[in-house]
Amino acid sequence: MTDNEKSQIKAEKQRIRADAAKARDRLSKQDRTLRSELACSALSVWLEEHPEQREIMCYVPFRSELDMWPLMEWAWSTGREVIVPRCHPLDRSMTLYRLQSPADLMEGAYGIREPDPAKCEELPQGHVPGIIIVPGIQFDRIGGRMGYGGGYYDRFAERAGETGKRAMWIGAAFEVQVAEQVPMQEHDLKMNGIVTESGIHLL
Repeated sequence: MTDNEKSQIKAEKQRIRADAAKARDRLSKQDRTLRSELACSALSVWLEEHPEQREIMCYVPFRSELDMWPLMEWAWSTGREVIVPRCHPLDRSMTLYRLQSPADLMEGAYGIREPDPAKCEELPQGHVPGIIIVPGIQFDRIGGRMGYGGGYYDRFAERAGETGKRAMWIGAAFEVQVAEQVPMQEHDLKMNGIVTESGIHLL
């Protein structure tokens, strides 16, 4: 791929990110809350059918993202483990922590609430949860995902792949963030499915 082609892809991704963010932001707070509850309910029903999945890696919602708190509350109430990442901007890596309460969070990178290392159990570098719920700005139904440009989840997926452990990667978003096809490059992380307020679509 030429430098010009790379520049074109980068510019196209920036445009898509801006448009998808606007579409998400146009949803009212009440609407986002309702849609988030529907998506989390769909996930909890699916997880009930897969009792072997005792660990769920989630993201702590930021700005107008689909809210994962209903799923985390459900997980705690059913004895499942909730795992959330802490981002390290220097090398754009993530460290995983076991979260037991919203009170165990602190403001971290980019203003996003993250696990407080003084309150949460840090997991070994090679730990790979069976279910990983991934945020993003746009998704499609064939595994495509567009993140925010930091590459954190791409790097984590590469590290996870080196362990030989398999995980199910599920993108989480509102329907307004779902496109027919997201532009992907070879290094981009592919999803095994997507959850929205309309339910779960698995590949």
